[in-house]
Amino acid sequence: MVTSYYRYLDDAEKNSIDDKGVILSRSGLTWFTPDRYETAAEAEKFLALASARKWRIGPIPSDEMPDFDTVPLRPVAPAHGQPGGGVECATSHPIYLFKVVELP
Repeated sequence: MVTSYYRYLDDAEKNSIDDKGVILSRSGLTWFTPDRYETAAEAEKFLALASARKWRIGPIPSDEMPDFDTVPLRPVAPAHGQPGGGVECATSHPIYLFKVVELP
């Protein structure tokens, strides 16, 4: 069975991914979870996010993901007034998405 991963996004990150076709956090540390949440409130709660995310990207199959070289899969601790309880992992590598681009 192939595990899939998801990332929960704000408007700015969604627009960047739409424009560039790559997932890479500005901080250089990009977090993912194998958990699929159906609402922004669920993602905020279980991933202990500081603010709700309006968008979800995924599923991205595990064989398309880079190594989680910075943080291996681990439980999410409480933070930002949220209980946590989900699981997360992080990579410093970009993830290039399928995208059709016009070449110059």
